[in-house]
Amino acid sequence: MRRIAKPVAVGLFLFMAAVASNFARPAPAPDTFDILQQNAWDLKTSDKEASLYITEMGHGPTVIVLHGGPGQDFHYLVDAVRPNSGRFRFILFDQRGSVLSPVSEAKTKALTMAKLVDDLETLRLALGEGKVILMAHSAGNGLAMAYYKAHPDHVKGLVLADSQPPGVETPEWDKAFAARRDAQIHRPEVQTTLAAAGLDKDPAQLTPRQRDEQWRLTHLIPMDVYRLKRWRRFEGGGAWYNADAAEAISGATDPAVCDIAGVLAAHPVPITVIDGDHDFIDPSGAGWRSLAAEHPEIRIFPLKNAGHYSWIDNPEGFDRSLRAGLERAAASSRP
Repeated sequence: MRRIAKPVAVGLFLFMAAVASNFARPAPAPDTFDILQQNAWDLKTSDKEASLYITEMGHGPTVIVLHGGPGQDFHYLVDAVRPNSGRFRFILFDQRGSVLSPVSEAKTKALTMAKLVDDLETLRLALGEGKVILMAHSAGNGLAMAYYKAHPDHVKGLVLADSQPPGVETPEWDKAFAARRDAQIHRPEVQTTLAAAGLDKDPAQLTPRQRDEQWRLTHLIPMDVYRLKRWRRFEGGGAWYNADAAEAISGATDPAVCDIAGVLAAHPVPITVIDGDHDFIDPSGAGWRSLAAEHPEIRIFPLKNAGHYSWIDNPEGFDRSLRAGLERAAASSRP
């Protein structure tokens, strides 16, 4: 038999090795967008009036994530929970009336907190969970507390990030709230940030995208992000926000929905509050302290140099606090 010349043999060997390597190469790991897309599914509400858009990421004990707004969507919270997705399975969904779970205009005007509570119960049943851990942000905390009051036996624990106080709002509180919000919006750092981004110009001189960024930096982001140098990490609002849903739910919600003292005494569960010290709603969780003094189940984690989107301002502190709160809830042995 004729021998193959050594250079040819070596070249053939390298070619075959390369072919084998290509066949053996694993597929690239899916990124977060792929994970959320691949895990997406729809759930009909109990009254059949809406379909909830649901997805998930992570592995471990199940945690249902409740976005704020009302009328916001879930995407802005992905970065908040992602660092703990190796320990917990996060269920993310758009609440009824939000962008990916839309309803008609007439049904949007008829939205109530009670309907959102019923939708959350429908989701719990669909997941096959006897008890759920709820992780909420901003107005989502109102839904978490309303669900806790309606279905205390189905709650394993609450983690409430950047939350409103747990009592009935008063005119004095409303006035202080508005003053803190306005102070955040009118900080000198806002103009400095606009100038650094080249957005301190007449809107007519800006591109459509720049005009949108200018508006967000002067009206929206300063309320939520304390460290304005990180403003580009802010997500949400605009196309991802349904103001009509927010108005309907807020207008139909009894302020006493957050008064959980009674249910906490009768059905205690671990509650973790995570609040930035510059959160315009309740800095450092101050509004929770009196209730926490009476109920050791409540733990408050104030975060330094953090605003309403505290995971943007203080990501390390937020990750630690969230993990601690979720682990407390997961370890709860209350029957």
